[in-house]
Amino acid sequence: MKKKRPMGLKARAEQSKKKSKPNQGVSDFDEENTATVMLKNEGDVTEMDELEGIFDSAMGELNDSERATTLLRGTIHECDRILRVTDEQGGAVEPRLYYIYGAALYTLSEVAELSDARAYLELAKHRLEQAREAMEPPMWRVHSTLAQTMLELATADSEIAGALESFDCALDTLAKSAPSEPVLVPETLAIVDLVFSFAERGRLPDPSMALIEWGENKLCELDAAGSETPLVSYLRARALWIRASELLEQQSEDEVPEKHKVAELLAAANGLLEDAQSGDALLLRGEIQLNLGNVQDDEEEQERFYGLAVATFRQAQENGELPEQFAQFIRDFEQGDDGGDSDDDIEDEDEDENEE
Repeated sequence: MKKKRPMGLKARAEQSKKKSKPNQGVSDFDEENTATVMLKNEGDVTEMDELEGIFDSAMGELNDSERATTLLRGTIHECDRILRVTDEQGGAVEPRLYYIYGAALYTLSEVAELSDARAYLELAKHRLEQAREAMEPPMWRVHSTLAQTMLELATADSEIAGALESFDCALDTLAKSAPSEPVLVPETLAIVDLVFSFAERGRLPDPSMALIEWGENKLCELDAAGSETPLVSYLRARALWIRASELLEQQSEDEVPEKHKVAELLAAANGLLEDAQSGDALLLRGEIQLNLGNVQDDEEEQERFYGLAVATFRQAQENGELPEQFAQFIRDFEQGDDGGDSDDDIEDEDEDENEE
């Protein structure tokens, strides 16, 4: 009886992909679910201070998308109102208003189901560019949020390059304002992780390599500065995994182009994660081991890597960190080990019975 072979998993990319939505213009600030934020402006606290506090509260509620959406809509509503009032009175706009406005628009496009997300992103880009021009010098977060917005909107290589330049500006600004390693290294790694997430989503035609190369260069800079950490190793492995995935995505039936190169990339990534004990690093190690099994020509080697993947996923399961798609792989593999009928075998038998 043919043993069922578990297939490679593409869950990371599938979970990250965002649905394309029609551009209808930003027109829902007056909807019923738009929060109207009452700014008290008491004592020495200015209207802008309170607005910034509300935006910070929204950012602290991102795990509760409904509440975050309400606060973000309220922030946007108030930013719009303050801009109109300031314009009517002929006053000067405080530069941080542009940043709060743009960042709130960008974040809302990420956490809410918007029918016109692109319009929000386009307005976010405009406001963040205004913040960049108005601030002397711009905050590093202005550059970073603008870069994220640009990547979301990008449809060409030149736009991707512009976004990466903005990330460079963010890190350069951060290095000048907070040159100490305890601040710079975590923020650099967070941005690299973010860039790799964009690369994994596969939304654009072949943009991944530019993003991966940029991230790898940043990791090399940290390595040269003696900042090698488990997170750096994880991100290095993730870059190798994305490179291998680019080739795996091109496979037709059971044929993988440049199979030897894929195996080398996966083996190197697996080596970087050999000490992973929990979290995303452990899950990535299991996924890499699974795909190492998929590209083996020798059945014994294939089974060995599948066994390693099962053991890794079991460890994640004991930690309470195993997503369903990985649990399904374990069930499929153990079903084969037990000699039970695979789904393919059952389908074949049904077809034979129907023919008879």
